[in-house]
Amino acid sequence: MPQTPIGPKDTLGDIYYKIYTEEARGDAPYQAPWGLKQKDTFLEFGPCRDWFLNSFPPGEVNRQRAHTHDGLYHAYVVGEANTRAANHQIVRKWRTMVKERRDWEKYHERVVR
Repeated sequence: MPQTPIGPKDTLGDIYYKIYTEEARGDAPYQAPWGLKQKDTFLEFGPCRDWFLNSFPPGEVNRQRAHTHDGLYHAYVVGEANTRAANHQIVRKWRTMVKERRDWEKYHERVVR
């Protein structure tokens, strides 16, 4: 029986990366090897982990593997700071949009009557 590099605790993503070579994958469209089901939600650890581990195509995974520890840390810090700043701005604009919409609906009701 041939030895397999696939371990008992490997995710579908791990299996995907171990079975197919870079050349075999080539320019084929990436389809995440998720084990997610229609009923899964992100309230449980398992589906969140599966989604997170299998979200990125192999080319990006290999590109990130080539970075140094310091390079990965720098990318993480810059990315997180930008994500949080963008989220903050989205929430601020959302509040304003809701208030503007409410004001417009009140105005529209007065005009239509």
